Amino acid sequence: MSRAKKKVLSGITLEQAQEAAQQFTANATRLSAIDAKMNEEINRVKGKYQDDITALQEQQKEPIEVLEVFANEQRSSWGKRRSLELLHAVIGFRTGMPKVSKSKKFTWEGITDLVKKYFPDLIRSKDELDKEGIIALSRDPAAFKDLKETCFLDIIQDETFFVESKKEEVEAV
Repeated sequence: MSRAKKKVLSGITLEQAQEAAQQFTANATRLSAIDAKMNEEINRVKGKYQDDITALQEQQKEPIEVLEVFANEQRSSWGKRRSLELLHAVIGFRTGMPKVSKSKKFTWEGITDLVKKYFPDLIRSKDELDKEGIIALSRDPAAFKDLKETCFLDIIQDETFFVESKKEEVEAV
């Protein structure tokens, strides 16, 4: 795969920039129109089939319920298998990711306090920089200078270039 070299531009005049802005805005307007037309067609097609989709989804509920009851009643006859192949489908049980749950009698805060007291090795503590605090401190130059020199920190703000088209002006052109 060959890569095209990017042209190096410099010395652009105001007239060239105005022309580029007009071209950008014209293209942005056309892209918006195409996007709107495409979404309109997508929505029309979705609308055309939505009643059928809804009806079929509703019809699926009863067979799924029958299969789930059958699976629960017959599960012991499956042995160690987690699924059963039927003539027209495979049914089974999937094991989800393990998660910690709690008794409804306790809050997470209460449980955390109990674990902290009896099983402290199961408590995590996370040290992290208070970046918002550092930014707030940067407004005091003397205090920030000490932090900057001692901890090798600085505050930076990136700048990114943007172009916004003025759609209402181009549509008249």
